[in-house]
Amino acid sequence: MSTLKFSYRDAKGDLSQRELIQWSENSAYIQGRSVSDTFPKTYRKDRIIEVLLGAELLLNEAAPPSPRLQHDRKPPALVASEAASQTPHPKMSPGRINQILFTGFAAAQRAELEQKAVEYGLKVMSTAGKTLTFLCYGENAGPTKVSKALEAGAFIINSEQFLNLITTGEIP
Repeated sequence: MSTLKFSYRDAKGDLSQRELIQWSENSAYIQGRSVSDTFPKTYRKDRIIEVLLGAELLLNEAAPPSPRLQHDRKPPALVASEAASQTPHPKMSPGRINQILFTGFAAAQRAELEQKAVEYGLKVMSTAGKTLTFLCYGENAGPTKVSKALEAGAFIINSEQFLNLITTGEIP
């Protein structure tokens, strides 16, 4: 894949130029890695001001659909007990609960993030499978899980983006 360069306005309103050397897209997001990034970042297409290089490479309307979040309105205690009693199904059909994997965090921080994910209605996974929706990475994330999550088409987010996701319902 070739380089993609664009002007981007983030959630805080700050304007910057981004250049991605490895990237993919779906109907709502572009996700990729620049030369200086260790991990891929996700960018909302509606916040791209102008594509400076590589516009002809974008799929635009032909891009695959982005995953949709399903809000579970059950009480957190009920959601947690149901999640604990269910056996994982490796090949979940589309439209079921979204899955998230946390990697590279200290045990206490990961447990706290996992609890928030369950309360939000996400299914917490321990490995990156083909139905993974999000991989949330910390400072000590290993490349294998990130690579498997990318192969599955999952969104790669950091803990700040995850907290924004469960607060606002959108990825910054």
